[in-house]
Amino acid sequence: MTDQAVAGARRSMTLDEMRADFLCRRKGVPSLPITGCINYSIAALASLFVAPEHANLALAICFWAIMPVAALIGWLRGEQMRESSDNPLFRLANLARMMVLATWAIHVPVWIYAPTLFPLTIGVAFGLHWAVFSWTIDHPLGLIHLGLRCTLVVAAWLLVPGNRMGAVAAAVAVSYMISVWQLSRILRQEKISNMDRSSVIPLAE
Repeated sequence: MTDQAVAGARRSMTLDEMRADFLCRRKGVPSLPITGCINYSIAALASLFVAPEHANLALAICFWAIMPVAALIGWLRGEQMRESSDNPLFRLANLARMMVLATWAIHVPVWIYAPTLFPLTIGVAFGLHWAVFSWTIDHPLGLIHLGLRCTLVVAAWLLVPGNRMGAVAAAVAVSYMISVWQLSRILRQEKISNMDRSSVIPLAE
């Protein structure tokens, strides 16, 4: 088969097949939400020990550590995170991450001129790409994460004025934990469904 024929076969993948392929290559539960659980939990713990004036710096460090830690976890799990020529959903995921990273143009001035709002903007803005993820996997999970995260982050910011960074980080970590649990259930149900389909013996004609 020629390279053009192979490329044509790849382009013929349906949207449902792309979605199944995306989840399969990302091992069902992508490494980024797993890392989010870890890093935001660390940020919440760090808020109990660092000086209040350094809390935002600790949050920023934990945030920027997400990508390298996620890359390491993904490598250990054998997860594909790079763009795939035969499945544009990987490129869509990368573009969604670029979209939310662009919000640092807002976070930096907020950090300088309104530092108490910094945890709030970080906590909310970096949940926006979950709406795209929800469409990618054709499941409301991403929208649930976004709604829950916004609610918990705003509530934490309002209710814990003495340690807003720690409370917001804990709220984001809890949101990630719930989503990781939901993703693991979706993967388990998908595996059971595939096993049920494969166990069906076609009748002889």
